[in-house]
Amino acid sequence: MKFPKVIGKRELMHAAIIGSVAGLAGVIFFIILLNSMNSSTEQASNGEEEKVPVQASEETKDDNLSVEFFANQFGVFKSQEAATEFMSQHASLNTSAIVEVDGNYYVWSSITPVKEELILSENPTSFAKTFQFSGAACTEPTLQNLPTYLKSNDPSKFYFEEGKVPDNIPQDWQSITSALSSFSQDLGNARLHLIAHYFSKNDCMKIEF
Repeated sequence: MKFPKVIGKRELMHAAIIGSVAGLAGVIFFIILLNSMNSSTEQASNGEEEKVPVQASEETKDDNLSVEFFANQFGVFKSQEAATEFMSQHASLNTSAIVEVDGNYYVWSSITPVKEELILSENPTSFAKTFQFSGAACTEPTLQNLPTYLKSNDPSKFYFEEGKVPDNIPQDWQSITSALSSFSQDLGNARLHLIAHYFSKNDCMKIEF
């Protein structure tokens, strides 16, 4: 009776190599399959993101609530007292206002949406200061739309007869503009004091440089 031939070392090595190759091929196939599944998932996610342009519309809305203005600026100071002292030294600044932004105190004499409308001064020296005035963070519609309303250069949008104040502006508007008209008829100066007032009274209103 003949017994099977004993398997040698060479045959064992060949079998091990063949087994390793087969196992490696299986692992590679599994990785390829997994990557293809991830790629399909990413494409589906990208498709979903393209279908939801909500963020873009919100940014557009916020942009509409922010308006660029130009202030006639005479200086910036570290305290209210220093800004007040500076104004007291110049009689021409008697209708100016001090606007505090981020701990700095700016002395402005007028504000306009058109830079060329500013009448700069040489004594004391002034220059145009560009800023964005925004009501996007406000929940009250009259404050949200205030920057856009103040952009108008129509005097009839600022001064009203008693009892004819529109509903789309803050309630104390009439009292402020009535007081302003007693010492200045300049629309840029009225806009300045209105912005300074509502900015200081409402944390939701923002001034950014």
